[in-house]
Amino acid sequence: MKHLLTFTAALMIVVISGCGAAPAKEANTPAKETSSTTKEASTPAKEAGAPAGEKKTESKQATITKEEFDKIENGQTYEEVSKIIGGPGELVAEAGTKGEKSHTVGYMYKGEGSPGANANFAFQDGKLVTKAQFGLK
Repeated sequence: MKHLLTFTAALMIVVISGCGAAPAKEANTPAKETSSTTKEASTPAKEAGAPAGEKKTESKQATITKEEFDKIENGQTYEEVSKIIGGPGELVAEAGTKGEKSHTVGYMYKGEGSPGANANFAFQDGKLVTKAQFGLK
């Protein structure tokens, strides 16, 4: 439980620090997908089972709405959450050893709504244990 509290506190810091960091979207720009460059190590695609050694240089990162956020519940898997949102999030934190019950990962999605809108999810032992959002509409 101590690990989960420490991880949750760290995840909240990521949420708060990310609030002002994202650029505002143009008023006429359609939302739902943004293009981003992914890193080779520890990407959500690798977490979801992409072949080892395959380097992706361009991918579409899904964005999240308040309606999608509200459909997500504790106990769901990362795959279930990604399906609701429409794609992978950005792996922003990892604690513990993969395969152990205390292994915890955190993903962030850019949000639709106000500037800096985002949502963060923490998964422990493969299940959602914490979710937080800022500025989603």
